[in-house]
Amino acid sequence: MKKDIVPNEATLPIIQVYELKTMNAQDRTRIVRRARVDISEVKKQVLPIIEDVRARGDQAILDYLEKFDGVTLTKKDLRVSETEIEEAYAKTDPIVIDMIRRQIELSQKFHREQFKRMDKQWEIEVIPGVKLGQKRTPIESAGLYVPGGTAPYPTVMQILAVPAKIAGVQRIVGVTPPRGKNYEVIIAAKEAEIDEIYRVGGVAAVAALTYGTETIKPVDKIVGPGNTYVTASKLLVFGEVGIDMPAGPSEAIIIADPEANPAYCAADILARAEHDPNAAGVLVTWSKEVAEKTLSEIVRQLPTLSRGDIIKQSLARYSAIIVTRDKAEAISFTNDYAPEHLEVLTKNPYDLLPKLTNAGSIFLGYYTPVPVGDYASGTNHVLPTGGWAKMFSPVGVETFMKVSEFQSVTRKSLENLAPIIDVMSEVEGLDAHWNTIEQRLQRGSRLWKKQS
Repeated sequence: MKKDIVPNEATLPIIQVYELKTMNAQDRTRIVRRARVDISEVKKQVLPIIEDVRARGDQAILDYLEKFDGVTLTKKDLRVSETEIEEAYAKTDPIVIDMIRRQIELSQKFHREQFKRMDKQWEIEVIPGVKLGQKRTPIESAGLYVPGGTAPYPTVMQILAVPAKIAGVQRIVGVTPPRGKNYEVIIAAKEAEIDEIYRVGGVAAVAALTYGTETIKPVDKIVGPGNTYVTASKLLVFGEVGIDMPAGPSEAIIIADPEANPAYCAADILARAEHDPNAAGVLVTWSKEVAEKTLSEIVRQLPTLSRGDIIKQSLARYSAIIVTRDKAEAISFTNDYAPEHLEVLTKNPYDLLPKLTNAGSIFLGYYTPVPVGDYASGTNHVLPTGGWAKMFSPVGVETFMKVSEFQSVTRKSLENLAPIIDVMSEVEGLDAHWNTIEQRLQRGSRLWKKQS
């Protein structure tokens, strides 16, 4: 079954309802792939901009700010000054500042616990005299990309900065498009102890953080979400610089049981849809009644929301209501979709948790909508999108750390390992490798000779 629900008012969106068992392959592919477009085409548009910023530095950034953002700046305007930070505090409501501080406090609690649970150095003796281990060290510098095309995102700035700071990154750089004065973003950066803040976004920001300009020194890793062009840019510069993950438009699956409140389901779909025309809010339920009532709630709630035009586009593109035969089918579809956010609006949500294998962040219970994580709880909300939750993790303290292995072997233990090295270096035809052992042990002959 595929049913187009056309509300009474012509201005309201068409949202599609499917029964999963009869859903055709084309519709299923569109919903599951959502806005994960063929990024190779975007890369072709992005590469010349990256090369231009690499060649012309600050002047290229200024040219692209004027072209894409409609903002004319000078080189000295690129970095946010201390005077401008003071202005941001003076012109921002103290209640907003207080809430930013409370956000950061909760984020710090969560990420400090992450840090405590990470073994920063460990060692094991695999056989007598052979000790192996790992140690974690922070990366030296990180660039935090904070999007800002349609709205300011102080929440993103602080949730990137907090784990970077706790990890021990020495130099933390924040970049965000020059959208107005960006007071709240600037305050979030200052409260989270970011070292440098720059007014630059999009492809130019990624290029500047990678290769450096006269004003912006390069970093070791770029972290943070963005649109398709930012994602393509990060993938293109990967190798020159580290990146966290590909991350595109926001998305959520809401798993709802027959007892779920349709008003909650509708509100949670609309919350995802307001982010971006390519965002996705998908309800998955084995209750036709919940599906139908959720449709009615979408129609009722939408006119009360300020970003209606964006929501309508999102609902028509990649959002959907999907009715499954049972709970097991709902779980299977959800794991295949691999959502950025996953809400479990069921009576016993913890019963489902072990079965949910692919999700960026999971929100358990009727009273845990995604905005709890976006704004208040302290978990990180920079998450893999577009199905990348099958292979990537949320940003966290470990994002800003790297692992080095170490080992220590005594002479007697080297004797025990020598037969393995002898045979395997012969198999691979690398006799200079064996020579490092021979010079130490003076055996005089090989244990084994590969047959020709």
